[in-house]
Amino acid sequence: MEIKDLKYFVEIAEQKSMRKAAASLYVSQPNLTRAIHNLEHEFGSALLNRTNKGVEMTTFGEGFYYYAKSILKQVDEISKIKMSTENYIESRISIAIGKLIMRDDMIFQYYETIRARRTGIHIIETTIEDVLNLVEQTKADIGIVTINNMQRAAFHKLTELKELEMHEIGEGTLYIHLGKKNPFYERTTIDAEELLPYSRVRLPLDFFANINNSTTIDGKLQVSDFDKTIQMNNYHAIINMVKRTESFIFGNKWQVEELKRGQINSLLLNHCDVYQKLIWIKRKREILSPQAEDFLKLFMDCYAD
Repeated sequence: MEIKDLKYFVEIAEQKSMRKAAASLYVSQPNLTRAIHNLEHEFGSALLNRTNKGVEMTTFGEGFYYYAKSILKQVDEISKIKMSTENYIESRISIAIGKLIMRDDMIFQYYETIRARRTGIHIIETTIEDVLNLVEQTKADIGIVTINNMQRAAFHKLTELKELEMHEIGEGTLYIHLGKKNPFYERTTIDAEELLPYSRVRLPLDFFANINNSTTIDGKLQVSDFDKTIQMNNYHAIINMVKRTESFIFGNKWQVEELKRGQINSLLLNHCDVYQKLIWIKRKREILSPQAEDFLKLFMDCYAD
């Protein structure tokens, strides 16, 4: 089996056309056909079916596609390795985070464990929907998200469709995070209706945020009832807004520790109907790198119930 043949197969599968794949790869169609025949002969099963509209993967081909994508990603990582000395290798790990504020002390601790190995870390703060897409597209090694009971069914369905594994870390109730300029700062609990006059700061809307809008918080009010909203693209900006204004954010227990360091208080919501789960995801049938395993172990030590 040659890496080139895998690359050709993946391109054909994604383009759903021999002609388009040939144009994209700058090779002839007979070369593509030969590559597919080589793979099918080696593995003893058809990968593609020809149709009037182009080509489509067989059942075996669909499973083979995810393994091929994984292999090509690993090959790409190897090609990016830089050797500064004979025994000095640089590697990378990419983590996609949705609806969670990472603890600085955990990031610093992880940095200390990887510094000697020259491992680069890329942390992407984004929406839950984007986390799923980034992991599926091999742009992130691991995804970490929090989802509530209203979002759970849709999240389960999408992880299955995208061939992702889901692992639950813990469960907790909804929190309200607010700064010193909010009159409720000294409180420990709050009724949802008390927050209606104040602006809610949030990340950009996605599929899961739209589900969240119809979530009933306390048996009476829905998230969409808090219609004074401020949208920001990352949690650093959100935290600064909450610290400097009377605004607030809906959050979770896994954010409390880090926000406390920034003098943001976390209040429990009275009569709350919303429960959240902390979850990490990866691609099925793919082994995590040692760097990703180390990150997950440290993350579990910090966040698991």
